[in-house]
Amino acid sequence: MRARFVCGLLGVVAVMAVPAELRAQQVRVPRVAVGPFTGERSAITRGMVASVFSDHVGEIELCALGDYNNAAERLGVPGQADEAAVVAVSRELRLEAVVTGFLERRPNRGYRLLLRVLRGVDGTAAVTQAWDFDRIDEISALGTEIWDRLSPSLRQPPPRGTPGGGGRSSSDAVRDADGTTVGRDGGAGRPGSSSADEPVSDVPGLGFLQLRLGGGIAGRSWRIPILGERTTRGYENNMFGELQAAVALLYRFNQQRMGFGAEASVGVPVGLSSQGRDAAGRPVPLASSGYEVLLGLTVASRPAGGGMLRFSTGLVLQTFNVDTAGLPREMQLAPSSYIGLRVAGEAMIPFYARRDVDVGLLFGGELRWVGVGADLKDAFGDNPRTTFGLGAWFGLATRLDRFAPGLGMRATAEFVRYRTSYAGPAAIGTASDVVDDYTRFILGVTYDFGAEHVRRPDAASVGSSFLGPAARGAVAPVGDPYAPR
Repeated sequence: MRARFVCGLLGVVAVMAVPAELRAQQVRVPRVAVGPFTGERSAITRGMVASVFSDHVGEIELCALGDYNNAAERLGVPGQADEAAVVAVSRELRLEAVVTGFLERRPNRGYRLLLRVLRGVDGTAAVTQAWDFDRIDEISALGTEIWDRLSPSLRQPPPRGTPGGGGRSSSDAVRDADGTTVGRDGGAGRPGSSSADEPVSDVPGLGFLQLRLGGGIAGRSWRIPILGERTTRGYENNMFGELQAAVALLYRFNQQRMGFGAEASVGVPVGLSSQGRDAAGRPVPLASSGYEVLLGLTVASRPAGGGMLRFSTGLVLQTFNVDTAGLPREMQLAPSSYIGLRVAGEAMIPFYARRDVDVGLLFGGELRWVGVGADLKDAFGDNPRTTFGLGAWFGLATRLDRFAPGLGMRATAEFVRYRTSYAGPAAIGTASDVVDDYTRFILGVTYDFGAEHVRRPDAASVGSSFLGPAARGAVAPVGDPYAPR
């Protein structure tokens, strides 16, 4: 009897020796709320995400949506998800975590859902995750994945140095029971990786006024076989400079991710000089000039994950004149000009895209359906009246918003070819299979006026971005759900 009493007493003492805080953690499940949502159909999306978490009541204690809304109203922070608002509501409702979200309509089709878990103790982000899908009702089908990716962060303590923070060092990381690596910030990512390594998908949108200035080296190669002659006339000049300027004015929509409007560009040779030989074989300078003008309409898109798409259509006028009137007849050429329609497409595929830096491969192509200039037809044949030009370009492009919102650079190699077979009466001689090539190597600077991180409508207060702490007191630009607050 005495031995049984002693064993029972030791058991009571052992239980009392366990810290009260640890005993509470063993019994109490985390109390979680689904907080404010923004973007497309925010109320419906919030309800569907809340339904996902309601399937796991028992593993968590879920605060009702109405309770959260009422508490936010009483505290004067309705619809806000900055640090101060989250901390205030969490203190009122004894919350460990608050889940916020943003639903964005993608430029082509479908939606992107971003969910973030904010710690109730200090309002900082524990993890941010994103899902892409075609229809809103697919959120329910993603319920298991949403829970698996967010649930580990619902129980994470804040990082060391914050109120209630643990003693984990800056280099520590633990692995949850499901194999998810959780870093020192409490964030959770896919198994074996930290959410901090996930690419950021909130690069700035389009600017309403886009400018481009550039310059580089250009060249022209013109080969003209004249029927009945054994030699081919031509013109070669591959080392003259060229300056380019372009402007586009856009009407933007879809949270500045898409836009359409008008554009114009001009290219002018600089330092252009040509040389021929007279009948005695002496060098003769030849006056030379040229320009290219593009006018038209454009449609552009800048996806949230980086990159760019652009489609243009309109008019093109290109001329190049070499005055050969002082040369022997068998060496004379005619001023060339082409005017007509042009359609073009351009894309930039990013291989590195972050909030303030966007670097990628730039490529594009064009088709020109143009009329042949009167001087060319008089010299080499009245037909055809039209010809085709094909062009292509490729290179690198980058956005440097870290230094100035909308600033960028691009380096391209460009090529355009007109190929024409003339027929009919000709002053100089009927020409067949005439090839007129233009090449350019251009380095340009771009600037988008009005390009900014879209902010959420209620983002008027300050806090921290999920890319890092933001300067307190800075007001975020409009529409980005996770911009600095």
